[in-house]
Amino acid sequence: MNYLLFIGLICIILFSTIKFKINPFYSLLISALIAGIGFGFDITKSINLILEGFTNILIGIGPLILAGSILGIFLEKTGTTKKMVNVFVEMLGTKNSPISLNMIGFIISIPVFCDAAFILLSSVIKEVSKKTGYKLIILSICLATGLFSAHVFVPPTPGPIAAAEIIDAPIGLLLIVGLFTGIIVSIMGYLWTRVSLKKYYNIPIIKSEEKSLDVSKNKFLIFTPILVPIVLITVYSFVESPYYNLQNTLLTDLIITLGKPEIAILIGSFLSLFYIQKKQVNQLYNWIGIAVKNSFNIILITGAGGAFGFILRSSNFIELFNTNQINGVEGVIIAFIMSAVIKTVQGSSTVSIITTAAFIAPLLTSFGITTDIGKVLTIVAIGSGAMTVSHVNDSYFWVVSKYSDLELKNALRYFTIATLIQGLVGLSLSITLYILLT
Repeated sequence: MNYLLFIGLICIILFSTIKFKINPFYSLLISALIAGIGFGFDITKSINLILEGFTNILIGIGPLILAGSILGIFLEKTGTTKKMVNVFVEMLGTKNSPISLNMIGFIISIPVFCDAAFILLSSVIKEVSKKTGYKLIILSICLATGLFSAHVFVPPTPGPIAAAEIIDAPIGLLLIVGLFTGIIVSIMGYLWTRVSLKKYYNIPIIKSEEKSLDVSKNKFLIFTPILVPIVLITVYSFVESPYYNLQNTLLTDLIITLGKPEIAILIGSFLSLFYIQKKQVNQLYNWIGIAVKNSFNIILITGAGGAFGFILRSSNFIELFNTNQINGVEGVIIAFIMSAVIKTVQGSSTVSIITTAAFIAPLLTSFGITTDIGKVLTIVAIGSGAMTVSHVNDSYFWVVSKYSDLELKNALRYFTIATLIQGLVGLSLSITLYILLT
């Protein structure tokens, strides 16, 4: 009976979001209530557990998601993202525009949703295509795979943040491992494009246009709004780590304060304002309003995912599974498979990550995954599954195809397969790192 309940919960989430187009916020809450009653709680107890789980996760990551949204909006509205693209193209040369766009996509997608970032940069890649002679399909797939990689692996993107909170993994360590994994996965997207579209790479480069790119004189300072938060959070993770046992000094206290993810990201937001134009100053209030609006839905979904996970952890959910025979590596693979199935069926990577984390969190101890690095690598595996695969039920798939003027068959052939390869590479990395580090 309990196995049927487990299968039913998954079906409710998937069927309600796909068939009836119900917002995942409501789907997860309904599933949480059904799970609570199904696992033996009365309706009052179930509601109380839902409220507790919802509140706990929002307190933990609500400010972080909002801060990330503010940073993303500021980078977009000040034109900093487009300047970053031009810097990369100038640094690496027009001949290397595909890898430039792949890498800049990865960087920009750390604070900006991949859908929004691709729309924002769609005019840029068309301009780069005209200036370099590269086919638009090459530049589009390179950019899209770079954006997608950071989206599923690197905080402060909501999916990884939510998973870290649900699974109780340190965000600083997830940032470090996510960056390492994400860069490799991103490059794999570029390599796939290079191989699959090889016939389009032998093209003349229009060198005369190289100097026409609009690049800031302080080219490296362009990246400070993103790099400074990353550095602060990374240093914070080391200072806070019990392995180093650092003494409390004025310096360590300052690092702990400034390195808290939500504070570090807000610092990045302030740094992005150095690129604001005078005529834009009066629009700051509106920008923050847009950021709040953009983050509201994902905060609600994350909270619902936290409530669902809390219900499962508070129940006898773990008793459904004979987990004694499952080791850590197998647990990582299970997390990947569940995430990939949910992603492929319902389309949203963020929903896939949050839902899978909620299901997996109560099982980690029985899998033998108890260390911080083990939990982080489980999240990496979940993120890898959330890439596998992007196709016609994924809004990002249509953003990439429509804004790149790609035919459906080409989008499926090149972008969808790219996400499959990237997801499998991410899984391979998470397994390898788990074996080496745990």
